[in-house]
Amino acid sequence: MKIAKPHAVVLGAGGLAGGELLRLLSAHPAGFRITALSKSGAGKPAADVHKALLHCPAIEFCDLPVESACEDADVVFCALPHGQSQGLMRQILSAGPICVVDLAADFRLRDAARFEEYFGSHESPDLIERFAYGLPEIYADQIREKRLVANPGCFATAAQLLLLPLASFKVLPETTAVFAVTGSSGSGIRAKAGTHHPFRANNFYSYKMLAHQHEPEIAQTLGALTGTPARCRLLAHSGSFVRGIHATCHLSDERLSSMKVSEVYDDYYQKDPFVTVLDRPPEVAEVAATNHVHIGVAQQGGEIQVSLALDNLVKGAAGQAIENMNLVCGYDQTDGLTFPGVFPC
Repeated sequence: MKIAKPHAVVLGAGGLAGGELLRLLSAHPAGFRITALSKSGAGKPAADVHKALLHCPAIEFCDLPVESACEDADVVFCALPHGQSQGLMRQILSAGPICVVDLAADFRLRDAARFEEYFGSHESPDLIERFAYGLPEIYADQIREKRLVANPGCFATAAQLLLLPLASFKVLPETTAVFAVTGSSGSGIRAKAGTHHPFRANNFYSYKMLAHQHEPEIAQTLGALTGTPARCRLLAHSGSFVRGIHATCHLSDERLSSMKVSEVYDDYYQKDPFVTVLDRPPEVAEVAATNHVHIGVAQQGGEIQVSLALDNLVKGAAGQAIENMNLVCGYDQTDGLTFPGVFPC
């Protein structure tokens, strides 16, 4: 159902993902009226924090109670830190929005015990089943039907799009390793020890070894496709760039010898508007600030390497959230998201 003159509320609008939501909603053809909630920025122009908004219609941060802010909202985006939206979700839902998209991890995992293992106790486990997992390339029908969407993590989006075609052919090993590098914007707007850009520039290092919080949601999707436990180990690394994720996997399996794997990827993603399979390795800069995903496949007999590049703040967060909202609200899936990137950047 297309909404006339829709009202969107963004919780956590002062963060980087929140800023991207404001940027994308401002240019959306539906003409959104936007309420931007930010305790730290209340009363300030959003463009004071998110400089790219200077040339968008003026938005001012406010600090309203969640229930009153959402009272006449058609769409609510939760761009809050992990663990915060679960405590607010009943208030949000009581306001009756048509669509809610949560960008945190709170409602991604079907198994509350797995959530507790990685994130701690859950305040609203009874609400988990009401959320669709927001990866449009595989769950578009559920997203349209459920209207409450748990947006995937950025690394999880990259790893799943990297591996879905192989999972569908059931050629993944029990454990697949994905080497992935992310830019500094993945660490949020506030400087923290070990993630602040001056300490990342001219530096390179791994983190969260054998314990990355996106692994269980990747396993959840892959396992549903293969019908067997399908583990993904993220070899997560911090790069010295700002935007983007680059991910690569390597597989060696004689079953692959009878397949032209690049054609498998082409066929799998032919109907997905934001995934493009290239005849070369992808580069982070070519997808920066866009909702596009580029994939490259190399093959020698039964040995393959598949690489992927996406923008962690757009397809890995705010852009995918807009894509999910489009599906729920009856807009075209690509509305407000077809802009190209800039290269070099």
